Amino acid sequence: MTTNETALSTASSLVADLVARFSEPDWLKQAREEALAKYGETPAPKLEKTDLRRRAFDIGPFSNLTAGGSDRARRLLESLQNSPFVFIRDGVVVKTNIPSELEEKGIVFSSLHEAVGSHEAIVRKHLSSVVPAGESKWAALNTAAWTDGAFVYVPRNTVVDSPVTFVYESSAQAHGAAVHSLVVAEEGSQLAYTEVFLVDGELESGKVHSDVLEVVAGATAHVTVATMTEYKKGPTNFTVRRARLASDAKVDWLYGDVGDGFTVGLLESDLVGNGSTSTVSGIGLGYGRQHMDMTVSMLHRGRHTESDIVMHGGLRQRANSIYRTSTHIFRQAVGAGSEQHDRMLMLDGTARADAIPMLLIDENDVQRCGHAASVGQIDAWQLYYLKSRGIPEKQARRMMIWGYLEPTLEAFPNEAVRDFLRQQIDEELV
Repeated sequence: MTTNETALSTASSLVADLVARFSEPDWLKQAREEALAKYGETPAPKLEKTDLRRRAFDIGPFSNLTAGGSDRARRLLESLQNSPFVFIRDGVVVKTNIPSELEEKGIVFSSLHEAVGSHEAIVRKHLSSVVPAGESKWAALNTAAWTDGAFVYVPRNTVVDSPVTFVYESSAQAHGAAVHSLVVAEEGSQLAYTEVFLVDGELESGKVHSDVLEVVAGATAHVTVATMTEYKKGPTNFTVRRARLASDAKVDWLYGDVGDGFTVGLLESDLVGNGSTSTVSGIGLGYGRQHMDMTVSMLHRGRHTESDIVMHGGLRQRANSIYRTSTHIFRQAVGAGSEQHDRMLMLDGTARADAIPMLLIDENDVQRCGHAASVGQIDAWQLYYLKSRGIPEKQARRMMIWGYLEPTLEAFPNEAVRDFLRQQIDEELV
């Protein structure tokens, strides 16, 4: 039996186990089985600078899933006591904090599996509508084998006052992970949603960690999505986060990653509605032998749509990152406007980064469309200036790096997560 056949057999058993364990409805069972078939027939791809043909696409079994949580996770949850959160470890819901005020407003915040039972019509309508299973091998695997995730539903013209937070932790006992989350913001609603992915211990190599986030933003809705991840070495990490925007909707993405893993990621906004807008502000700190292949994409389909992308990254040791920023202005997307800014900072001479901006313009009547990209080391003259003022070199370097990262970090809507991410970065800059 080939490696691919073994992975497919394992995934098939996992799907059957999940359907039976959660007594899933027929439509979800069928969706899983169709996605499993697509996963089996889709070859592992070779990306522009990342060859996945020799990477494992194996996941499960999940029979040893564990509850509990690491000390770091518990400290983070303690700091979230006054705000809504769902904590899942190795696919098992460990703890939730859902204030009654949310339910009184008709707001739903729960695990995705719970929502399949309690809000089946909404989940069935939107699940896999933004990230279809057939778009990639890892999307198909996620659709087939997701164990749980977050579900958020905000009714029409409803404002969620506090950020809601989904925390997922993988432990050394897990054999990969498949996490799927769905956020639905109806017309005129407002929401700040935060995701945190943590790792507890050394993860198993040759497995897959896959997480998918789908955001449905109704007309005039405003959704802020902040994600903090630490993709660690061991598994192959695949992530897809995509929002679909209706007319005059707005989605602001904030992205932070600190890790040393092998990761292929896509963060994308599909600006379908006229007048819709989206922004991305991202920071990353790679170390060890990290390989981060990250694409940030804006699809302009509606008229007079706007987008802006700002990506800042710092790399230490032998980390290697590929940051792609892509803007596609489709035909008849009249009056669209977009800007891209990619800046990669090499903190060690052995690190490597590629900043690849892409503009795909199929419409003549464009308001603005530009890009800027740079890769380099800390400015020697700026460092000399700080040292000349009596600041030790190590401290001066930290000040310059934080000046580079802090504006994005400060935009995170959740103070507890912001402080947690700041601590993660600070520990790696020692």
